[in-house]
Amino acid sequence: MTFELNDIRSQFPALRQQTGRPTIFLDNPGGTQVAQPVLERMTAYLVEHNANHGGAFETSQQSDEVLDEAHAAMADFYNARRPEEIVFGNNMTTLTLHISRSLSRQWSPGDEIVVTRLDHDANITPWVLAAQDRGCRVTWVDFDPANGTLKLDEMEKALERKPRMLAVGYASNALGTINPLEKIIPMAHASGALVYIDAVQYAAHGSIDVQQLECDFLVSSSYKYC
Repeated sequence: MTFELNDIRSQFPALRQQTGRPTIFLDNPGGTQVAQPVLERMTAYLVEHNANHGGAFETSQQSDEVLDEAHAAMADFYNARRPEEIVFGNNMTTLTLHISRSLSRQWSPGDEIVVTRLDHDANITPWVLAAQDRGCRVTWVDFDPANGTLKLDEMEKALERKPRMLAVGYASNALGTINPLEKIIPMAHASGALVYIDAVQYAAHGSIDVQQLECDFLVSSSYKYC
């Protein structure tokens, strides 16, 4: 299937900014522009259905239906087992901060977690801060600068220590490396660790099947999909 570039560009009002010359945005990793159908859907919600959730009145019920549809759509996107597995938040960083604080309540002094030097800071610092607060050890897995891939031998050694959590990216935001999750996730589970996947840089480029991955958590930021 091929896409006509001009047809795609025409769906993004920001590319028609009146600068006197054609506009090109190159900040895709920091956030993409908003497509016209998205703007229309957002406007329709605010005009027709905007209300507090969980109410007995009509607009509240309509608002809940919109949310239910959104959860179902994202469940399809990730191939989750059910819409109830989907949680929305401000962005991946905020979600990770909240989840790290929630999970770390079960950690004890002396426990360990594993992070990698190939990951974005959003999938490192929240875990490191939570570990510091709980008196836990942080083990770092490095990558090979010659080819930009994680050192799986270091990963294996780190997991032998039976950590509570492994935080690892689907794809590197800096190098584009796609990590072999089909190897890493079973290794982590065999050690008893939960696996937290940062899929921000992968979600826009490849299909995601959380059931096939069998990860415990996977997060992305939809404002970077385009």
